[in-house]
Amino acid sequence: MSQFLSISNRGIICILGLFCFTFIFSCNKLDKTGIGSELIPGTDKLNTDTLYLNVETELRTLDSVNLDSTSIQKNEVHAIGYINDPHFGQTTAATYFQTLPLGYPLRFPVSKDSLFLDSLVLSLAYAGTYGDTNILSIFDVYKVADTGFSYSKNYKLFESPQISTSEKLGSSKPFSKKDINATPNQLRIRLDAAGGIELGEALLEQNDITGAFRNDSAFKSFLNGFAIIPDSTTGGAGALHYFSLIAPGTRLELFYRIRKPDGKLDSTVAFFPFSADLNRSANANKIHRTISSGNFNDSQYAYVMTAPGISTNVRIKGLDTLVGKPYIIHRAELIASQAEDNTASAVFLPPVTHLYCINETGQQTAIPYDSVFYLNRVNFDFRRNLFLNAVSQEYCGGNPVFRTVNNQRFAEYRYNVSRYIQNVLNKNIRPTKFRISAPYNAEFSGGSISLFPLNPLAAGRVKLFGGSHPTKPMRLLIYYSKP
Repeated sequence: MSQFLSISNRGIICILGLFCFTFIFSCNKLDKTGIGSELIPGTDKLNTDTLYLNVETELRTLDSVNLDSTSIQKNEVHAIGYINDPHFGQTTAATYFQTLPLGYPLRFPVSKDSLFLDSLVLSLAYAGTYGDTNILSIFDVYKVADTGFSYSKNYKLFESPQISTSEKLGSSKPFSKKDINATPNQLRIRLDAAGGIELGEALLEQNDITGAFRNDSAFKSFLNGFAIIPDSTTGGAGALHYFSLIAPGTRLELFYRIRKPDGKLDSTVAFFPFSADLNRSANANKIHRTISSGNFNDSQYAYVMTAPGISTNVRIKGLDTLVGKPYIIHRAELIASQAEDNTASAVFLPPVTHLYCINETGQQTAIPYDSVFYLNRVNFDFRRNLFLNAVSQEYCGGNPVFRTVNNQRFAEYRYNVSRYIQNVLNKNIRPTKFRISAPYNAEFSGGSISLFPLNPLAAGRVKLFGGSHPTKPMRLLIYYSKP
């Protein structure tokens, strides 16, 4: 059983809507792009026909999988967990972040000799699960030992701060998705290992004059963050769990008792949350893939996996033979179909994909002439120094559509390249390669990315029929009219 739960921030809600596989158009409903928009096959008086062009598919090198340039922002969910996919390999995800006092100076209500530790708990606000939702997971918590762990750095998926493996603070109890839902929607890890108890007692020793509670710098010198590392020894397919750092449920909780003037003890708690502003808490999410190239040596298939993942390049064969022909293109679709029964492999869901063009210099670009209908610049991200674009997956067909054959369910992708093909025929552009990818954010040359993530990190993969498959090849379908 596989499930990805809904979460609070707008970007991931969009992603989960896509995982519900809503699809707005089908192959026989034409987009009104202005080219042939009123010439629907079978209803006009022109000579309307269809044409299939074969394609060549080529898997991109696997060497770059763990050098993905994606960085995760504070307001986006972070992945923690371990997956063992029998075909696509192993995935390990660890999260690093800082929790801080709400403000300074922080003072306890009584003197140190009247403070007594009850427990120290690290709480995480739960956002969803990908993989086997019934599998039991275990997380270990360590201190971040890296003094350079900083809010000012955008950590890539292959980057992480150093940790102190000798100072284990605690471990979660074995849990699955339903256990987190019962909390509700929090994973609570009691830091009761020797290092965790020592940390709790040391917190009660701090003060606002010479101790860690006088300012941010002093506190980070005392405690520079936590590392949450999955235990990869659990059996089965495994799961990735997702958490929101900026949600109120993510925080360090210090439970302690105070001795009142009458000698009685009273219980209370101090919270140390993750800071959502740009100038305080640091964050990182390291995703590591272990992939065997031997699993992908059959050229009859194409493979796509979410970031940090695998993409496939596509070249349309014979497209140059159409250049200069006076065809009116009603619709041109690159059609890619899933090559394995998704009913049997429901743990590993097909992702939302994106179709790029690869220009003559090898850069990844939006599809020329078509991108005006699905790519709209809306803002600028000064922290990442990138333009943000609203991307319509409805137009370019990145959402999987499901069909059932003999009680087996298969995903299909249809990518609209109508205007691009028309302009190739009109000699306005030379034919280029395409790339099918399943990115976190869709990234384009010229310094721009999608406004919202298209997929959760590391969630989703699909095996497609490639261009050389003998019976179900990936092909380009063209509806056109001759004057």
